[in-house]
Amino acid sequence: MSIFPVCLLVCLLLVQVVAPETTEESEKRFREFVRQHIIEAMEPNDCTTVMANRSITKKVRTKDRTKTNETKGPKKTNTFIIANENEVKAICHGQTGPKKIRSANKFNITVCNLTDEGRYEGTKKYYQIIVVECENNLPVHFHDQIKGNE
Repeated sequence: MSIFPVCLLVCLLLVQVVAPETTEESEKRFREFVRQHIIEAMEPNDCTTVMANRSITKKVRTKDRTKTNETKGPKKTNTFIIANENEVKAICHGQTGPKKIRSANKFNITVCNLTDEGRYEGTKKYYQIIVVECENNLPVHFHDQIKGNE
């Protein structure tokens, strides 16, 4: 028996073992992205309540996403995409990533900013192109919003 078929078999087995973890990790990151950035309906004056209910009032930083997160004071700003999960998922269709992608569709968003009083004040923006990081066909990180006519 030659060594080539054995190497091929070993490689295929490794791909089967590693791929589910990658997809599972992407799904976990997507769920976190949904919690932090996607909401079907929201008014700007809902920011304080939504931020607290979703437990995203603390800024979290890590150099390596596999390590324990470290909290660094209150989160100063957070952007919510006013849409359902499938509308936002569509941005990443066919993108195995990791790669930054600009949405083809425009979205309404609400940007929540921390005030001096410790509350969040919202601003609604209409028809924004959004930029997300895609991984395994899923949005996993919000990067930016761009006015729709730019």
